[in-house]
Amino acid sequence: MAPRILAQPTNRAQRFPLHFPVYFRELDSSTWIEGTTENISYTGVLVQSSSSLALESKLELRVQVMVNDGGRNPAEIHCKGVVVRLEQRDVSKTPIALAVAMRGSRIIRQHPFNDLPVRNV
Repeated sequence: MAPRILAQPTNRAQRFPLHFPVYFRELDSSTWIEGTTENISYTGVLVQSSSSLALESKLELRVQVMVNDGGRNPAEIHCKGVVVRLEQRDVSKTPIALAVAMRGSRIIRQHPFNDLPVRNV
């Protein structure tokens, strides 16, 4: 039997190189981990972090975005997602990149991250 060749998707979502603060945690955890977005699309986000998670980890994410008002009223994107890819990096400060497929999101206007218990790494 000949091996099957799977077609690569041709309609990959456009990535935007946006660098925003992000906090994420596994759904069963109470501790948030800090990172930075490397790029964002409507289907997912690539997060730089010093903490690694297992593939297929289910996450909650909070991404701080600046709106065009001088940064006085930041907003947050709240979403759930799953880790679909891990990338090892040679950078000492952020050695891991997590590709996260997003599963629904909402935008919240508030002062972000004021209520998060953050793990210092």
